[in-house]
Amino acid sequence: MGLFGSLFGGAVGFAIGGPLGAMLGAMMGGRVTSNVQTGHHAGGYSALELQTAFTIALVSLAAKVAKADGRVCENEIRAFDDFMKNSMRLSKEERVNAARIFNLARDNDNDATEFAAQLRQLFRGDRNRLRDIITLLFMIALADGDLHPQEESLISRIAQAMGLSTHDVESCKATFNSTRPGSSTSISDAYKVLGVNESTSDSEIKSAHRKLVREYHPDALASKGLADDFLEYAQQKMVAINDAWDVIKEKRGM
Repeated sequence: MGLFGSLFGGAVGFAIGGPLGAMLGAMMGGRVTSNVQTGHHAGGYSALELQTAFTIALVSLAAKVAKADGRVCENEIRAFDDFMKNSMRLSKEERVNAARIFNLARDNDNDATEFAAQLRQLFRGDRNRLRDIITLLFMIALADGDLHPQEESLISRIAQAMGLSTHDVESCKATFNSTRPGSSTSISDAYKVLGVNESTSDSEIKSAHRKLVREYHPDALASKGLADDFLEYAQQKMVAINDAWDVIKEKRGM
């Protein structure tokens, strides 16, 4: 069972306060302890804490984005459930748990940027996890086939609160576009996926590709805040990275 299932199975150690800690407390009905058994990273947080923060933040922000146009309609709820089922391979029980987080976040008074600002502090040494949140928000927002202007505007504000640039957001959009079924990666999107541009040298592009491949290797993800629930996304991300590399190699004759 993944993190969405295990969070509801008993008391969970979680030493992070702020809106994410409050969300966990509300979700667990007070069954939260300060005793975390796993080792801590230099930033002071364990892998479990970072994975929990990432998971709760993603679902909470998805709820805020769904509500960006003033209400959450049935199509958006269905699209969120489909995303959890098809893109994250969650069981019915785990999707029910995710829906509980979604509903709590939808109805509470915290602004989306409060969650984003806390994530900026938690993942200040790992901007790729912040970019993953933005990419996943685009995937969820577009699961119903339409990205509303209010949703896109809020995702941009969330990215800004995380300390991400417009270039980062464009890279996230390009990554999402590359993971869509039946899509092909354009040369413009390929550069954005790898975080480079047309003026970047061949050697720098090779280095950027190798760095991203190492980053999204399954063995490297758990310790960096990505729970097993997100391995399907990580695989899609890896496909996008390698497709981008192939497109650029062909274009440049590398």
